[in-house]
Amino acid sequence: MQAHFFRFPLRDLALPDAVVRKVSARTFDASEPLAGLVASYLPRVAVSPELRDLAVADSLAQPTVELVRAALLAGAGEDRRTRDALEPTLAARILEHVRRHLGDPDLGPAGIAAEHHISVRHLYGVLAAADVSLGKWIRSARLEACRRDLAATAGAEGRTTIAAVARRWGFVDASHFSRVFRQEYGMSPRQWRELRARR
Repeated sequence: MQAHFFRFPLRDLALPDAVVRKVSARTFDASEPLAGLVASYLPRVAVSPELRDLAVADSLAQPTVELVRAALLAGAGEDRRTRDALEPTLAARILEHVRRHLGDPDLGPAGIAAEHHISVRHLYGVLAAADVSLGKWIRSARLEACRRDLAATAGAEGRTTIAAVARRWGFVDASHFSRVFRQEYGMSPRQWRELRARR
């Protein structure tokens, strides 16, 4: 089993002494909602190749601290403070949720908002503050996942069909997928796959 160790300066966590004493005296279970979120998130951060880019690492530092802070507050029974602490990380958590569910063709604002216990209006407000257009972000992320999978299977024998790759990432209409792929990358999915197969 691989282990990862993280250090968070107390001054950055900005927790009251009473909360620090409470959480220092207990263990956390992954079945606790926020503790489980942290437990799944931090190992991914630890091995993410994107974090070799210092700019990316810096952009994740504060949201990560806020998420850990919220989990510690929840573990100490500070529910109101937990909600306040979670707000700065809400956009990052929403996008992480979306990233994990890109293959769901029904992924949309109502379901995403319900998953995070907020209104659709609040969802759009949070993402607008982060300069994110939800529909465009989902489409771009799905297209990039398809582009990556098409390249990875370009020279494979008995390779997955283009339509199957599109469905895997939430595109239910093959002609629509082909059209938006061409708009994004300047070539059809088939042309992209053939180009990668020649390399």
